[in-house]
Amino acid sequence: MTKKVGTTICLLILCSTFAVAEQIETKGDPIALSRPGEYYMGPKWSPDGDQIAAGGPSYTGLYLLDFPTGNVRQISSDYSAGYGFAWSHDGTRIASKISHFNNMRRSHTLVSFTISDGSMESLSTPRTRMSGTPLWTEDDSHLYLTFAEKFESFPTSDSNQGLSQPQVNYINDGRFQTRMTQPLKAESSETTQFSDQDHIYSYALSPDGSHVVYSTAGQNLWLAKVNGDDRVSLGRGSAPAWSPDGEWITFMLTFDDGHSVTASDIYAIHIDGSARTKLTETPDLFEMNPQWSPDGAWIVYDTDQRGQLFIQQVGWR
Repeated sequence: MTKKVGTTICLLILCSTFAVAEQIETKGDPIALSRPGEYYMGPKWSPDGDQIAAGGPSYTGLYLLDFPTGNVRQISSDYSAGYGFAWSHDGTRIASKISHFNNMRRSHTLVSFTISDGSMESLSTPRTRMSGTPLWTEDDSHLYLTFAEKFESFPTSDSNQGLSQPQVNYINDGRFQTRMTQPLKAESSETTQFSDQDHIYSYALSPDGSHVVYSTAGQNLWLAKVNGDDRVSLGRGSAPAWSPDGEWITFMLTFDDGHSVTASDIYAIHIDGSARTKLTETPDLFEMNPQWSPDGAWIVYDTDQRGQLFIQQVGWR
């Protein structure tokens, strides 16, 4: 055997080993985190991975479930509190947009719940029109709304300055926007990063903020840099979420009859578009809204019919 051939064989073996190591797999059966009869929607891990927050039926109320015991604590009973909420980066607060009704007239208030004692801080006055869901700036000093009609920031109680984050990404009228701010000059500019055909319904930024994965009409899943470059199709899917290392994306693929969901499962795919893997296989359950744990070892999801939360351990081989 020549030295050149031997080197080639070694490289092939190394490449084969690497490819095998990049296959995601489930480890054991899914575990019920919540009890039967309890109904939760839209679960999201706390930054430290010790708790999972979720909304109640019809997104009414906000609940905390300990991981992995499933012990539950309610921190809000407000309407809409469980829809589109967001953990602060330090894990001490959850931002939400709650709803009020007065003589059949609906209004909304942006609020922040303190995890330790469940206290609520109002960050806006009640409004009849407030589109979008909240996101925190990187330093947790401000909130802003994504899927909103216009950009607006809201200082929290520990903020004594204007919006300091130089770049903010959000959805405006279904379009991915990048807002650049120069605090010293009090100037801002916005750029629409994707074409007019890309009406975004769900999205997630990569852990390092360099890429965005998003779904459009028909559950078309796309991956691109935040400036719109290098866009690639990942096939069908929606409600994407990143693995903590930024190498994998989990998402749901649903089917419906025009009125209700008829099937739904959780998948994962590598960011290069390979190794698309089905993680759930339970015809009697419609698994939806997956979220990766901060350590990358678990995925939590809800179920459309039962409202029960499950956790699934994952690994690689």
